[in-house]
Amino acid sequence: MTTLQTETASGSAASAFSSSDTAALERETELQAEEQVTFEQIWNETHRKVSSGWIRQNGFKRICLQFPDDYLPHSNAISVSLKELLAPEDVKVFIMADTTYGSCCVDEIAAAHVEADSVIHFGNACQSKASRLPVLYMYPELPLDVPRMMETLTASLQAECKDRAVCVYLDIGYHHLREQLGEESSLYKQLTEALQPKELILEVYPLAEEDADASKQHPKSASERICLFVGGDNQRFANLSLTAPALQWHIFDGASGTLSAKNPLTAQYIRRRYFYIEKCKDAQTLGLIVATLTAEGYLDVVARLQAMAKGRGIKTQLISVGRINPAKLANFLEIDCFVLIGCPFNNMYNSKEYYKPIVSVFEAEMALNPAWHMKYPEAYVTDFKELLPAGRSFLAYDEQAVPEHDVSLVSGRMRGAANASLETAGDPASLAVATQAKMALMTTNTGLTFEDRTWQGLDPALGQTEPAELQPGLSGIPINYSHQ
Repeated sequence: MTTLQTETASGSAASAFSSSDTAALERETELQAEEQVTFEQIWNETHRKVSSGWIRQNGFKRICLQFPDDYLPHSNAISVSLKELLAPEDVKVFIMADTTYGSCCVDEIAAAHVEADSVIHFGNACQSKASRLPVLYMYPELPLDVPRMMETLTASLQAECKDRAVCVYLDIGYHHLREQLGEESSLYKQLTEALQPKELILEVYPLAEEDADASKQHPKSASERICLFVGGDNQRFANLSLTAPALQWHIFDGASGTLSAKNPLTAQYIRRRYFYIEKCKDAQTLGLIVATLTAEGYLDVVARLQAMAKGRGIKTQLISVGRINPAKLANFLEIDCFVLIGCPFNNMYNSKEYYKPIVSVFEAEMALNPAWHMKYPEAYVTDFKELLPAGRSFLAYDEQAVPEHDVSLVSGRMRGAANASLETAGDPASLAVATQAKMALMTTNTGLTFEDRTWQGLDPALGQTEPAELQPGLSGIPINYSHQ
């Protein structure tokens, strides 16, 4: 409630003809919702053949089917169909829903509860490397009006793409066109004729992790290319456009057949992220939210963030609450900013319902590591492994380079590297003059630490009360207990 009152007060101070700068930064930009899919689009003859063949070839006996929330109405029918395909064999099929962190990640923890030996993952997937179980990814097959797309591209993009390097990405709903990715295919030829580029690259997104490592090595001329994403304006496009440098991004929505231009690095979405980076610098307590237990390197990232925060005198708290929501995080009043340690598809939250900012690992790195001072990256880093010593975006942390004092760009106040008292900065004479000035109480909205709270929860009073004697309870059914 304190945060809401502060925002209202700042808004009231603005002119009647304009809004405050903070309100402009806090204004939210929503992404489009995922397109609804039909049963035939997520479970057709190709899906049945691939999944049953994969199970038989590897001899799996206990298979988990993991579905996102919008696929759940079809989950039982798919499970029954798969059992019928594998009827002669002794195979157990389990349905997984309501995953711990995000539907894009393979929930190996839940699969271990039923001792599964494999997972078939449906829908959106970050394709982070699974360490415990083999995984088969199944994507929907959405229709695409190729002639209409070529007509639109010729009319709107040919002049811009002519004699330039062009990269076209196919979203998960159009991965079934992968057999047409060769240069001899009609799709490749039609794109070349429509855009007339100097060089055309056709890729599917997201790539498997082993293929993505090679794709991340962008050439020096990558920032001069034109990129086209065939799909919706969704979280996958947001992550791709942030990480892949380009002169201009375009989206062709296969569902509506419309073409639109996007430039994520100058959008309000990114300006708000830089605002949150400054809020992270101002924080006195950081909450490190662990939103993955399977992604490789997450423990190394936790240790690195703790070391950088300690160098700036910032406290850290390690938190694991499953899938986050505003109600859960509102319980941590003493935390000024949260850092979400998750997969590349699950590390950015922009909702205004959260009381405190939530930043990604990369944004926390920019805030806490002095090596990033006055350095603005060509593209965002959504995969935290790229920030570790073996990653291509790694910058060594030097605690000696942390400035002793600097000024917050949000509040305009002085902040110290170790939250040291500023009273020692002056000589005794200046301090004596300062004490004669008019004194006022200054309060800061940092919340109370757990030790300072007047109520810390129910007191268990261990060892102070005698245990109660066991008494016979009620027996029977609610309409006719034995004592009635």
